[in-house]
Amino acid sequence: MAIPRFLHAFAFTIYFCTKPSDAFSIVSSVAQEKITCAAHPNNVHLRPLSSLRASSVEIPTTNEPVGSSIGNDPKPRPQYDSIVCGAGPAGLLAAIMLSQKYGPSHRIAVCERRPAIPPSPSDSTVWNDIARFYLLGIGHRGQRALKRFGVYDDFVDASVAVNGRRDWQPGSTKVEDGRITPAKKDVVSRILPRDKLVGVLHHHIIEKYCDANIDLLYGYQVDPISFESDQGGDEDFVTVQISKCEEIVTEEGSSDAGIEYAASQESDQLCDVDSFALSTTKLLIGADGSARTVANAMERMDADRILKINPLLRPFAEKPFKVTRFVDDNPRVYKSVPIKLPSDWPCDLNYSARSRESRITLEALPSDDQGNLCALLLMKPDDELAKANVDPAQLRTFFDEEFPQFGALIDDDEMARVATKDASALPAFRYAGPRLNFGKRTLILGDAAHTVKPYYGLGANSALEDVQMLSDALDEAAGDKGGNNDAVPKAVKLFSDRRAPDSEALVTISRNMDRPGKLFFLNFILPLILDGIFHKIAPKIFGPNMFAMFQRQDINFKQIQRKKRLDRTLQFALIGSLSTGMAFVANAGISLLA
Repeated sequence: MAIPRFLHAFAFTIYFCTKPSDAFSIVSSVAQEKITCAAHPNNVHLRPLSSLRASSVEIPTTNEPVGSSIGNDPKPRPQYDSIVCGAGPAGLLAAIMLSQKYGPSHRIAVCERRPAIPPSPSDSTVWNDIARFYLLGIGHRGQRALKRFGVYDDFVDASVAVNGRRDWQPGSTKVEDGRITPAKKDVVSRILPRDKLVGVLHHHIIEKYCDANIDLLYGYQVDPISFESDQGGDEDFVTVQISKCEEIVTEEGSSDAGIEYAASQESDQLCDVDSFALSTTKLLIGADGSARTVANAMERMDADRILKINPLLRPFAEKPFKVTRFVDDNPRVYKSVPIKLPSDWPCDLNYSARSRESRITLEALPSDDQGNLCALLLMKPDDELAKANVDPAQLRTFFDEEFPQFGALIDDDEMARVATKDASALPAFRYAGPRLNFGKRTLILGDAAHTVKPYYGLGANSALEDVQMLSDALDEAAGDKGGNNDAVPKAVKLFSDRRAPDSEALVTISRNMDRPGKLFFLNFILPLILDGIFHKIAPKIFGPNMFAMFQRQDINFKQIQRKKRLDRTLQFALIGSLSTGMAFVANAGISLLA
């Protein structure tokens, strides 16, 4: 069963938009930025990728004092108070949070596999190519976290608000057939490219944290060696191996243009594990998304731990950490296309249209406030138009028949690019559990802990919310100690205890709403119908539908799951009682008539 229109009425606040032309490639000669007052972005020296070849030798480390300049050959340090694996939105926000909390004496390393230094959010030469970067919709969860750590104003300057939707029913192809529905949210979503949000956070650190002690290590991978030492107390630490990486731009992202930045989805990295440095830390945060370097090490080492336990005692041992990976039984792929709106169309709406027989759905979000949209064509993997090197005339014919209101806005060159490029897959559902920590000083958050499809705008928002919840755990654990590192073991456990159930609930709820066939009706359509009826009859007893529950700011995902399970139990109990009563009355009536 295809995803119906009303699912998309709440869906797709995250979009993946790529374009095969004009790929960028930028790499730092040192693959690292040390944040000091002298380390302005203009001082970063760049050189070609060929100069980044990793040598099979150990990377030397530096013991330079706090606040000193790394110079022309910066290196990882042998000791950090905190190491963050991954310089995506969650990783960079975690570095900001830790620096705010502990001050300039707290040594922080942010290690990112990609050597590319994020471009400035105001660099129009990068962001004018609106279809090259996938978009994020940041709602109340993400915005609250950005406000908490002082990044909100920079975020607003780089994003655009979406104040509603414009939908076309299948078979409705005239411009005037599009129905506009204003957003009914306390906090409207704001849209920006994922890489642009990274640029916002990176340059916020550069500009606002010149006195902080943050090493931004671009082009380095973190691999845990040991999650705890044999020592105790203050001597307890995590040991990691930090390896050099180099950028590999994909064929789709290749270009002879020589422009300066490759979109994150257009590149991969090759890391030389024979060229490394060893570092220790009091807190290791895995925020590296789908790479899951830390999470995979946690899973592997916990499996080894279980194997060492007597088989008779294993049922009584602590459950092992593992990543639950779901098979995608309702796969969709997508192709992206830029669209320029006519001047008389509102430019602050989410545009949506569905073809007849639900073959393909078009979903588009604004990339800026000038009427530029990044649109996705969502389809099944076996659809003819999902193939590479499709005849552009075939795609044009489809648009003329199903989406003529949008086809008229796409020129022949762009139509040809969309037709001939490969389709991309959506991520599969997965979550880590039953805890998000390993030992006393390691945890994972963001997509490394919970991955969902981008239908409901919960992925990036939940990742940013994770950072806020970690901050709360550190504050609570610190108590009267002023937030020093002695609080880390307690905070790590607090965060895991609170967020692990949310991670599982988030992924389970999202997956249940993406099942195929009859399961889709039972898990998605029927609950929407029941919630609509019962919430209207008794709003103090029954909650609204799942989408409205997602918008509530006073409830977490586990609480949402429990509430909807209770609602469903009461709903079926009432329906059963009503059915039994009606059957009894019917039988009594028949008896009287007899």
